[in-house]
Amino acid sequence: MGSKEMADRGKKVFLVSNTSFFLYNFLIGLMKRLKNEGLEVVAVAPLDGFSDKLEAEGFPLIPLTQLNRKGSNPLEDLRLMLELRRIYAREKPDLVLHFTIKLNVYGSIAARLAGTKSICTVTGLGWLFTDRSLKATVGGLGYKMLYRIALSFSEHVVFLNRDDNAFFLSSGLLKSGKCSVIPGAGVNTGIFYPGFCGEHGSDPAVPSFLLIGRMLWDKGVREFADAASIVKKTEPAAQFLLLGPMDQENRSAIPETVIAGWESKRIVQYLGRTDDVRPFICGIDAVVLPSYREGVPSALLEAMAMCKPVITTDAPGCREVVEDGKTGFIAPVKDAPALADCMLHFIRLSRTEREAMGQNARAKVLREFDEKIVVGEYLQLVKNALHTGKTGPHVN
Repeated sequence: MGSKEMADRGKKVFLVSNTSFFLYNFLIGLMKRLKNEGLEVVAVAPLDGFSDKLEAEGFPLIPLTQLNRKGSNPLEDLRLMLELRRIYAREKPDLVLHFTIKLNVYGSIAARLAGTKSICTVTGLGWLFTDRSLKATVGGLGYKMLYRIALSFSEHVVFLNRDDNAFFLSSGLLKSGKCSVIPGAGVNTGIFYPGFCGEHGSDPAVPSFLLIGRMLWDKGVREFADAASIVKKTEPAAQFLLLGPMDQENRSAIPETVIAGWESKRIVQYLGRTDDVRPFICGIDAVVLPSYREGVPSALLEAMAMCKPVITTDAPGCREVVEDGKTGFIAPVKDAPALADCMLHFIRLSRTEREAMGQNARAKVLREFDEKIVVGEYLQLVKNALHTGKTGPHVN
């Protein structure tokens, strides 16, 4: 063990997110790796059904009480920033890793005020940057200004895809030289693997498609249902399944009555939410995510790791994980007929062609998105940040 690694042992690293769910489901591998390196790893997030699971894994949790994911009230955001500053000043972490928009912005400012180093991960642009309404446009201008200030306080900024990175650079929100692209937290290919299914695979006589994600309009759920209606005209036996939480706190949440209406017409079947998507992936032919924009689509990568072909859109984040015609198919954004064409094309593939596509999908994950690769890149960023001087604005 080198002198730098020895010096890092016992240093305190915080991972801060808008849900305990996010930390447990997407960052647990990174947290374990940091802990194995001798660092003291602490979670900071609102309490939810995954808070106890984080603590059961050996990660202390400091609850956030002032975070309103849906709100845009400046006073609420100020209370969040002050809460974070109090936590950082009291606990004195050596480094804070922030995830999601509000925490990137207000957490970075709070860390600066507390004299704490921080790294931001931009998990997605959010509605303020993607919505074309007047309210979003005005709000987006304010957030851009705050982002420009906040990111200047970070040691480094991580993006999950090249499009988001390019957007921030072209918008003047960030200077080149202090950012990089790391595709999420990676996929644990020892957990998501085809052998998990054993002999319990999909029924070759019944084409089946599964959308995994929160039930939000901008996940392309409407387009999925519309495409299902088109496909069923020629393939009436085809199954179209939805799996994921309703997330009614989100601005883009689909009303339960809408999904119930699709079910009553036998267009889709809603399976609810689950803590383990693997059994559901085993029983279908392809995973579909017609999202409008993603940071990096974990649902697609997990399905690909289990040798399932995927169908997605030509959207930032999505197009980077799929090779059209080789690991799955890509349709234009918000184009249900084109999405239906991709599904019909998939149905007409032979079993051998589908299996080859699934093998290509897993090979791509192993090559580019394996957790060991991605977590290794994060670990290097953490070590670099711990060894730099005082935190503060960077000059490039």
